[in-house]
Amino acid sequence: MKDLLTRSQVLDLVFASWTPSAQTEEIPLTEALGRIAAKAYTARYNIPVVRASAMDGVAVRSADFADGLPDTTGWKLGEDFIRADTGDDFDDHFDTVIRIEDVDLLPNGTLHLHEDVTVEPGMNVRSAGSMQKQGAPLLRPGLPLRATDLTALAIGGYAQVEVRRRPRVAFLPAGSELLPLGTPLTRGSNYNSNTLMASGMLREMGAEVFCHPIVKDDPEQLRQALREVLPQSDLVILNGGSSKGDEDFNTRLLAQEGKLLFHGVAAGPGRPMGIALIDNKPVVNLSGPTLAAFYGLDWCIRPMVCHFLGIPVPQRQRVKGRLLCEMSGARPMDFLHRVQVYRDGGGFVIQPLSRSAADLSELLQSNAMFISPIGVGTYPAGTEIEVDLLRDCSLLPHWEGEN
Repeated sequence: MKDLLTRSQVLDLVFASWTPSAQTEEIPLTEALGRIAAKAYTARYNIPVVRASAMDGVAVRSADFADGLPDTTGWKLGEDFIRADTGDDFDDHFDTVIRIEDVDLLPNGTLHLHEDVTVEPGMNVRSAGSMQKQGAPLLRPGLPLRATDLTALAIGGYAQVEVRRRPRVAFLPAGSELLPLGTPLTRGSNYNSNTLMASGMLREMGAEVFCHPIVKDDPEQLRQALREVLPQSDLVILNGGSSKGDEDFNTRLLAQEGKLLFHGVAAGPGRPMGIALIDNKPVVNLSGPTLAAFYGLDWCIRPMVCHFLGIPVPQRQRVKGRLLCEMSGARPMDFLHRVQVYRDGGGFVIQPLSRSAADLSELLQSNAMFISPIGVGTYPAGTEIEVDLLRDCSLLPHWEGEN
């Protein structure tokens, strides 16, 4: 156990060995939500282009008001004044806008001015570029595109945006015991549920995912499947067969096909994980159990996807709370604990979930997780710890039990 790499050592080793080439693509704004901007953008145009009305009203010539309010009895719409609503451009013969509340538009098409109206040149008119100036910065690279960012680009004169290409990740489930979802479960079999979990998590990370059909525990079938997905992938994930059982062929396969960087990490569940470089592409062998696969996807694959995209790993919301009962760590390695967080008055309490819980669904539905570091054995009841939330803080339930 003392020879196992830590999580940070694993990532340092992978990133020192793997330098993905930065690639970009130009896509429509309508398809760019959440993508990573590849370059900076500036506004193509002034807005307004010339000038525009700042409010709903009528546009007039300020020169007609040089000696006070003129007699508008004979004024005609389109000749002596025009309508100019908020944001409207209007004819260059007019330079001032009187707000609509200060005038009456008469049925015969003439205009009546209220007695307290005052008019000054340029009144209630936005100058060219007052809302957006040509050349103004709209976007800087390396940021996920939000709806408001896309709106700014659209206003700035763009219909497409250059983004960093998503990493293409192939997920390859391995195991003779695996069954497709929805088929009758038989003795000695398990559903191929990890493909669903991995596909969802990888898409949330910003990857493009290709899920291979189930591959049986046969060395040549595994080799053929790996060689099939590798050319079209930036990263390959094999799930299952990572330990030392009679049918755990994947580690030997990785060593035969490429350069095995390591096998085994001081992190659980999922300690038998291994990573190889094949054709300068990482091939990760995740452990098969559901929580082990989740943990590997979270601490290892997530940073690798972010490394490809050139962005930092997003940080989850965290809260501090006290443990409702004792929680055991795993001294030789760091360890994933799925926990349930409750609101308790103005603070939080945390219920550890047993690692040996028969109801796996309880663990999968938990709203937070905690990683106990290497060397820590036991956390007594009442200990305050900080956990990563897996649901929004607003959705945390209230504690109704006894403290």
